[in-house]
Amino acid sequence: MSSDAVAVAPGAATRQARDLGVMLDRLEVKYRLERTRRTALERDVRAFMQLDAHSRRDGGYVVRSLYLDTPDYLAYHEKMAGAALRHKLRVRVYGADPERESPFVRLEIKSRVFDFIHKTTARVEWADYPDLMHAIEHRRLPPAGLMADPAVRAFFRLQRQLNMEPKVVVQYRRAAYERPEARRVRVSFDDEVLASRHLDLCGPLVGGQRLMPYGAAIAELKADGVMTRLFHGLIFKYDLRHQAISKYCIAVRAMARLSAHSRADDLWT
Repeated sequence: MSSDAVAVAPGAATRQARDLGVMLDRLEVKYRLERTRRTALERDVRAFMQLDAHSRRDGGYVVRSLYLDTPDYLAYHEKMAGAALRHKLRVRVYGADPERESPFVRLEIKSRVFDFIHKTTARVEWADYPDLMHAIEHRRLPPAGLMADPAVRAFFRLQRQLNMEPKVVVQYRRAAYERPEARRVRVSFDDEVLASRHLDLCGPLVGGQRLMPYGAAIAELKADGVMTRLFHGLIFKYDLRHQAISKYCIAVRAMARLSAHSRADDLWT
């Protein structure tokens, strides 16, 4: 099993976890693609999958995430080292102008425990956004109404336990395809990836720095439980090589300005 494979939890445990907004049996693998191979792969994907429900008329949508980390960037270093136990906390919205385009704000916890990945999500209404962000920025608990959601409680418990704080905003354009069957299958292509130290999720992105070369994309194959035969065929046809890719880690490198001449091409390698 690859480092990004997700072990399948027992059925009863999986159903109970999903009731709480947790996914335990998700297989996710990522690949870096240049423009030519991305175009060909996406053409094949369209032949047997459909755009997901969030897609706009132009075939994609904007995703913007605020990532949290400790003052000494523990999450970054654990990811780079391939630690067996690690946690990722983020706040996510959708659209280039989220307050107008995103129906809600989403809290996410993505944890790895050896071969298991646990993903917990909670939806928060925009009316609660100011209280939510005040609590996150000051590492305090939000109002009791928000804490009634067990997923929100889990997010803030972990934030306080690890002493995490907002670090960077990452925005990208996503084209996502799905095949809603008994085993849920998704393919996404992310490009136009930008990072900013302006940490407000509202309004247009301010001070965005490009993280990838022009035309490059990150392809991600996702399936519940096991990789499908269709995915195996695509991997073989396009000679896809699984890579451990983290937009957050690329963004941290960009914001650190490792050299006076750092370019998106350098950060991408």
